[in-house]
Amino acid sequence: MHNMNDIDINHANCDVSVKFYRRKDLTVETRLYIAFMALLCNRWGLITQMAKQYAISRTFIYMLQSQLNTAVEDYFYVGSAPSKKELTIKGKEKSLEYALLLRLEGKCSIPSISDILKRMGFANNSVGTISQTLSELGRYLPNTLEIDNDATLYVYLAADEMFSHSIPILISVDPISSAILRIELAESRKTEDWINHFNKLKENGIEVVLVTSDEGQGICSATGSVFPGINRQPDTFHAISHRLGKWVNSLEKSAYAAMAEEYHCLEVFESAKTEQVIQKRMDAYFDAKLKAQQAIMLYEIYKFLYHCIINHLQVFDKEGNPCDRKTAEENIRIALDYMIGLPVNKIKKEVNTIYNLLDDLLEYLDTAGEVVIKLNAMSISPYIIQAFSLAWQAQKNAIKAKKSERRKYFVNKEKEQLEMIRMILGDDFEPFKTTVFLELDKIIQSSAIVENINSIVRTFLNTSRNRINQEILNLIMFYHNHRRYKAGKRKGKTPMELLIGARQEKDWLEMLMDIEKKQKILSLAA
Repeated sequence: MHNMNDIDINHANCDVSVKFYRRKDLTVETRLYIAFMALLCNRWGLITQMAKQYAISRTFIYMLQSQLNTAVEDYFYVGSAPSKKELTIKGKEKSLEYALLLRLEGKCSIPSISDILKRMGFANNSVGTISQTLSELGRYLPNTLEIDNDATLYVYLAADEMFSHSIPILISVDPISSAILRIELAESRKTEDWINHFNKLKENGIEVVLVTSDEGQGICSATGSVFPGINRQPDTFHAISHRLGKWVNSLEKSAYAAMAEEYHCLEVFESAKTEQVIQKRMDAYFDAKLKAQQAIMLYEIYKFLYHCIINHLQVFDKEGNPCDRKTAEENIRIALDYMIGLPVNKIKKEVNTIYNLLDDLLEYLDTAGEVVIKLNAMSISPYIIQAFSLAWQAQKNAIKAKKSERRKYFVNKEKEQLEMIRMILGDDFEPFKTTVFLELDKIIQSSAIVENINSIVRTFLNTSRNRINQEILNLIMFYHNHRRYKAGKRKGKTPMELLIGARQEKDWLEMLMDIEKKQKILSLAA
């Protein structure tokens, strides 16, 4: 009778070839460790790593894993162990979850998602499979906000378009909640396309209270056609800041260039030797000096007039009362009259455009007066309304400020104003603030929120070589409407919560996975 110790594993001394033998170095503890690692640590490349480390085959590791699983399942499993099919389905679901997270939350490109899933050891990791799966899920989602129970939702509407490889994407947003109401990959941006876009909103139970947009011909014509009698607030940024603001920097650069030329002529003049050259260079210097003075004066006058116009676009005065629309309009007209008389021909075209818009441009000041009347009717003290109005306006100015110093100034001003109100109201501060700010947010001056949404969509276009389909736009819309803001005045809220006033219980990812499971069940039943 022989045991394993009698076997010489040296092939040179063996009479017979031994295929398998029990290695003494692989103790019971070692085998258990290998089996536990294979069973519990689902890490990509682990099996190969252990096979190399212990000089054993991958098959041997899987055998130990199976033996351990069989030994412990009677003690630890409740019911039957998941089948291979169930494990495959669960793996696909996990792969889809990570793909959605990386695409929507991480803004990753599909090739990058593919590489990450491969490293993590997930199946369904090819570029084609990921793209097809995301598009399929996007087909289950609407591109227009749907209202439950045939209810009617009253909204403020901000509309704009952006482009993906010269193909327009039409977007409608509620500027108060920032929820996307409809996003559409259209063939063009003509009037009939916008009419169809707006009609789809009405068909879904969305009624528009006010429209704000830039001066695009298609949007303006469609607004008048689909929403007759509804006020349209021209975008004050596009109407004034965008048109006139660029000239402040342009005239400043011209003034500095003229000053540089003056200094150059002075340096050249000082090096002149002959009387003829001295006279010639002196004339050139005085001519450059005159031009520099004129350029500086033109810049200072234009900047002063521009800031006069911008200041009269403010909603509230220094005391926190709504600005008078008639007074503001008159002062803006006076500033434009002076501006059009300046010796810059290109500015005159922009000023004439603003003249044509001015009758509707200050519509928001009437809204501000109505909001204050409504707040007074709620028995809120006028001085509290005024104080909150100044804080709200400082918040808006901080958001619009491009320079950090100006932004910090308004942030501090808002903070000081709110602290003062908190000292007065005490425990009633938060309820009052929520009520007043909710009403003040109905004062819409521009469609700037759509520009913010456009920048969000643009990040997805940048990671897809500027090519996108309607299905992915549907996914983007769903993600944006159901994600929680991490900062800002909407912190902790989702756009849908702000829009409909009901709490969203589930995370956007969980909601998407529920939709995917529901559609699979429906497809199997069909």
